Amino acid sequence: MVAFFTDTMICGFSLYQILAYFLIYSCIGWCLEVVYAAVSTGQLVNRGFLNGPVCPIYGFGMIIVLFLLTPLQHSLLLLYIGGVILPSTLELAGGWALYKLYHTRWWDYSDYPFNIGGYICLEFSLLWGVGTLIVMKMVHPVIAGLIEMIPPLVGLILMILLYAIYAADTIVTAFAASDLARDLDALEKVADSMHAVSDAMTELLGTNAMAVDQKMDESRLQFKLAAAEARDSASSLSARDAANVMRAKADEAMEAAKKASQDAKLNAEEAANAVKLAAKGTAERTAELLRLEQLAEELQVRSEEFRARTQKATPHFGKRRMLRAFPKMKHGEHNRSLDSLREQLKRK
Repeated sequence: MVAFFTDTMICGFSLYQILAYFLIYSCIGWCLEVVYAAVSTGQLVNRGFLNGPVCPIYGFGMIIVLFLLTPLQHSLLLLYIGGVILPSTLELAGGWALYKLYHTRWWDYSDYPFNIGGYICLEFSLLWGVGTLIVMKMVHPVIAGLIEMIPPLVGLILMILLYAIYAADTIVTAFAASDLARDLDALEKVADSMHAVSDAMTELLGTNAMAVDQKMDESRLQFKLAAAEARDSASSLSARDAANVMRAKADEAMEAAKKASQDAKLNAEEAANAVKLAAKGTAERTAELLRLEQLAEELQVRSEEFRARTQKATPHFGKRRMLRAFPKMKHGEHNRSLDSLREQLKRK
């Protein structure tokens, strides 16, 4: 078996070397990410997508660089240009694939000049070229020499163990990322619904001066009590069930808001006219407004419960670790940052 890994050649490298390089450069990439985050933010966080001390994109990137740029080592210019293009292409493809898979931007360069879709930018692409020169000329010869010093049988046994852990970590992280995307979808839907409800309430109140009587105040009190009951029941639900309930309530709120304004896509003047046409009397407008207030209260309860669950999660594993690892993460069709999403939920 050892002979198979050492004798099987791909682009001038044995399968044994490729597997070893992938692990080593994944770990080196993770170290660089942690150091960069510590310098730029002053915080020591696990910056990898996986829970372990590895960044797979660096491993893949270095394997591609070794395959395609090793024949160009004699030319610093070609090596640099290749170092700009290849890692940037991988970063672009990786960012796009993760967005399509989880509807989430794990990193975003939208604020940087000369960026492509926020996935890559000129500044970091140029730095990739510098990094490629350093690695190919200084780092890789040392690593290649160290690997040659390890007996192939010992190295293979060690790699089998490490890859088993790597695979398990990948599976666990994939489920955690899916759960996080599901929860962020629910939060985004709640934020959109709360905004729609708020707009619909404003439109209803703007049709004319509505008499707010004692009956309305009593109804509001009942809604407050119902919201408190919802908060108690939400705490007993599982994370998945809580997210499903929150999404369902958001859908209900969105439909109610659309019904109140007749058409959510109308401009402000048309929406106001549509609401005026729909309003048939004070009693009906009062009931609609109270319904919207109830939905807004319940949505706020659900969002608070979700944030409380997130805060209780361990900061070093799973979804909460991902939130700390990617502080510039953006999610959803509106490409909202998590900070703006949280602020929007707080304001409503």
